[in-house]
Amino acid sequence: MNIGIDLGGSHIGVGIVNNEGKIICKKDTDIYNNKSQDIKEFIIKTIISSINGLLEEKNITLENIKLIGIGTPGEPIKGIIKRIVNLGIRDFNIVERLKDELEFENIIIRNDGKCAAIAEKLYGSMKEYEDSVFLCLGTGIGGATFLNNKLLRPKKCSGFEFGHMIIEKNGSLCKCGNRGCFETYCSIKRLKEKFNKEIIFGNLKSRDLLNYVKANIDDEKVQKIIKEYINDLIIGLSNITNLLEPECITIRWRFCIF
Repeated sequence: MNIGIDLGGSHIGVGIVNNEGKIICKKDTDIYNNKSQDIKEFIIKTIISSINGLLEEKNITLENIKLIGIGTPGEPIKGIIKRIVNLGIRDFNIVERLKDELEFENIIIRNDGKCAAIAEKLYGSMKEYEDSVFLCLGTGIGGATFLNNKLLRPKKCSGFEFGHMIIEKNGSLCKCGNRGCFETYCSIKRLKEKFNKEIIFGNLKSRDLLNYVKANIDDEKVQKIIKEYINDLIIGLSNITNLLEPECITIRWRFCIF
């Protein structure tokens, strides 16, 4: 058995996974990123408490675990997360911290979009295709590309950061510092912000917001935001298709209203 950790821009997911890639049990925790706490310490404590809780739930120990794998935004180098834009994190040596705290050595870390893509290629919708693209739309937009069944990996950095492809010249400012990035228009975080700011005038969380949109799907203002979002998404997908000509594009939404 293995342990998988999904460190997202808004949540931390921890699960125990069997050798066939099936999740046996899991725990999700929202990240509350504010100035009153050390976000790095919050992440470490949450991961450790989640792992201990799941092991106790299944009555197993770390001795039964072969590997702990971490998926994170950005590009970790030698176990260090260099930067997570949406959380304001820089130079976070998460692997060494967890090794010390858990007294467990076999811990690896990779880009989360690439991890999700590999899982989808092995077990999911991309399994039957040699040329495919994976997109994960959440707090940001992660992605990966397979050509001839091979995951493409540049020598430097993670590569294929589709979220920072420019789709609008002189567009909205992205946290990466550029303007008009794909994820500035098509991340689920930005979609939720747009609904909350322009229609609801509040701060509804994902599930409540989803229910609101479904209940008001015929409202002109709701329709306008959805159509704008789809149009921007089409631009991004068209660029990817023209560049890579994949047989398949798999999109993973963390919040879906369609």
